[in-house]
Amino acid sequence: MIIDCHTHLNRYEEGESGVLQERYAMLKDEMARHGIDYALVLTSYAVTDRRPGVDEVLEVVEDDPQIGVVAGVSYLDYRASDLAHLRGLLREGRIKGLKLYPGYEPFYVHDARMRVVYELAEEFSVPVMIHTGDTYNPKGKLKYAHPIEVDEVAVDFRGVTFVICHLGNPWVTDAMEVIYKNENVVGDISGLTLGHFEERFERFMLQRLQDAVAFAGDPSSLLFGTDWPICDVGSYIRFVRQLGLSQEETDLILYKNTARVFHLDIGESDGG
Repeated sequence: MIIDCHTHLNRYEEGESGVLQERYAMLKDEMARHGIDYALVLTSYAVTDRRPGVDEVLEVVEDDPQIGVVAGVSYLDYRASDLAHLRGLLREGRIKGLKLYPGYEPFYVHDARMRVVYELAEEFSVPVMIHTGDTYNPKGKLKYAHPIEVDEVAVDFRGVTFVICHLGNPWVTDAMEVIYKNENVVGDISGLTLGHFEERFERFMLQRLQDAVAFAGDPSSLLFGTDWPICDVGSYIRFVRQLGLSQEETDLILYKNTARVFHLDIGESDGG
């Protein structure tokens, strides 16, 4: 079994289809081609014709038992009505978590304005995913996206599970220290490359992930995610299987950790 905890239905390139249903069909094709049993779709902090909002995505995917939705939250634009809407979605069990985009938006995750978001996550026992590390958009500001910033909210909100997305890349060691120190922090390994892993960079990142597992002591805090469509799914699965872990450890990364963190009630297959 494989769960991809980090996908999008955004349109990133001019030549890509802007029709949401077509983007969804493309994701489903990728899942079928590569044996992905379940995927979480993350919505954006900024709703545009390229980036569908949580309601648009739910309308398309909600009846699909293989898809869950994580709602993006904007630091710059959220209002009381937005929080009330998120509360309703959480109460109805329609979303699996919340996602913040520091770096893409100019704020630190420990900004006092975000406390209400963490309180909401704690109330409904859902994780908060946090963008960390490099930004796809060169206009992003990296100082806001350093994984060390997550430590402060992890300490202040022990009842919330925080997901350090992209493992803070390139600050992987810093991210692993925050994860190692705080039992309520995990990391996803999505977005470590664009497209396919090239051989030289793959060797480099394999060593960094192997070091991360050694630092933590075991892979129970790492979640499989790709950042599709930015990253190639097949290349990512191959990457994980080259980490030199046992089948049991590989299964933790590929699906068991994500199922635990997001409280996913899914059946297990016999395969990896």
